[in-house]
Amino acid sequence: MNDIQPPTRQPATHGPIVRAFLRWLSLFAALRVRDFRLFWIGLTAQIIGQQMFQVTVGWLAFELTGSPAALALINLVGFLPRVTLTLVGGVFADRWSQRRLIAVAQALSTSIILMVAALAIMEKIEVWHLAVSAFALGVSQSIDEPARTAFFPRLLPDRSHIPSAVPLISLAWSSTRVFAPSIAGFVIAAWGADVSFLLSAGGAATMVAMLRLVRPHQVRGTAQGSMIKNLVEGIQYVRADEVFSKVIFSAFVYATFTAGYVFMLPVFADELGKGAIGLGVLTSAAGVGALIGLGTLSFVHGRFRPGEVIIIGMTTFALSLIGVAVSANFFLSVGLLGLTGMAHIYFQTSANVILQSTVDEQYRGRVMSLYGLLWGLLLLSGTLLNFTSEFVGPRYALAGGATVVLVYIYGFLVRSTALRHFALPDAAEEIKT
Repeated sequence: MNDIQPPTRQPATHGPIVRAFLRWLSLFAALRVRDFRLFWIGLTAQIIGQQMFQVTVGWLAFELTGSPAALALINLVGFLPRVTLTLVGGVFADRWSQRRLIAVAQALSTSIILMVAALAIMEKIEVWHLAVSAFALGVSQSIDEPARTAFFPRLLPDRSHIPSAVPLISLAWSSTRVFAPSIAGFVIAAWGADVSFLLSAGGAATMVAMLRLVRPHQVRGTAQGSMIKNLVEGIQYVRADEVFSKVIFSAFVYATFTAGYVFMLPVFADELGKGAIGLGVLTSAAGVGALIGLGTLSFVHGRFRPGEVIIIGMTTFALSLIGVAVSANFFLSVGLLGLTGMAHIYFQTSANVILQSTVDEQYRGRVMSLYGLLWGLLLLSGTLLNFTSEFVGPRYALAGGATVVLVYIYGFLVRSTALRHFALPDAAEEIKT
C-alpha cells in the first residue's frame, strides 16, 4: 500500500499589481528611521523656500528689465561661486562637521533672503541687488550641497537603506516642484515679491532647526593632510573608476546644455501669453512628471540596469525639450515639461544611487561634490541658453542644447559597457566604517 503524501505547499505569489505596489511602498522604508525622517522634513522645507526664491528672483528680474539677458546675468553671478567653490565644499565635508557646515550655510541663506525681502518691502530693489544675493546664495550652496549629500547616509543604519533614501531625497525636490513655484506665482500676484521672499527665508530656517534634533553616526577615516592634496585625491579616485567618471561627466553634459531650461521659462511663459500664474504652472509641470517618475521608478529599475536607466532618462529629457522648443501651445508645453520631470528623476536618482551605494566612505564628500556641480552647472546652463536666445531666439537655443546632449549619448555614452552592465552590490555594507 502506497503512502499518501500530503500536497506540497507552494510559496505564495502576488500578482503584478501587488508586486508593483510593494516595490513602490519600499521607496518609503528609510522614513522609518527617525533621524533621516527629521532631516527629510527639514530638507523639504529648505527646498520649498529655495524654489520659491528662484521663481521670485527670475520673475522680478524680468519685470524690472523685460530682457532675457537680465536673467542670464543673475544666473551667471550665482554660477561663479558654485563652480569654483563646490569642490572645496566637498573637501570641507570630508574634513569637518557636516552638520555644522549645513547649519552655517542655511543660516547665511536665511539672512540673505531676509535682506532682499527688506529691499522689496521698501520698494528699493534693483537688478544688482538680485545679482549680489544670487552670488551670496551661490557661496552658501557650494558649502551646503556637498555636506548635505555626504551627511544623510550617516543618518541611516547601513547602506542597504540608500536605494530607499535617495528616491526620497528626489521626492523632496520633485514633489515641492509641483506646488512651490505655483505658490510663488500666486503669492507674487496677490501680495508681491516681498512676501514670497519672506516665505523662502522660513524654509531655510526650518532646516537649521531640524539639524539640532538629529543624531548622525560618527565616521572614522576622515581626510587628512593639505586641502589641495585632498582635492587631488578625490579627483584621482573618480578618474580611476570608469562607472563613476561616466556618471559624473554625463551629469556635467546634461546640466550644462539642457538642465537650465527652467531659467528660460519666464521667457516661454511670456511668448505663450501667460503671466506669473502661467509661469508657476509651467514650472510645476516638471514636478508632476517627477512624481510620476518616482511612482514608476521601481518598475523601471526592475527591468533595466541603473546605467541603462541613465541613458533612457537623458534621451527622454532631451527629446522632450526639443518638443517644448517647437511647441506653440501652452497645454502641450505643460505635458512635455511633465515628461522632462519624469526623465530627470530616472537620470538623477539612478546616478545618485550608483554613487552613494558604492563610494568609499572617506571619499564621499569629494565624490558627491563633483556630482553636486550638476546643480551649479544648472546656472551656467541657464546663462548659456538665455544669452544664446538673444541671438537666435529661445526656441533654437533650447533645441540646440538638447541636440548636443543626444549627440553625446549616442556618440560616446552608450559605448561604455561598464556603465551599461553595472549592477548594485547585493550585500549591505555598513556606513559606520
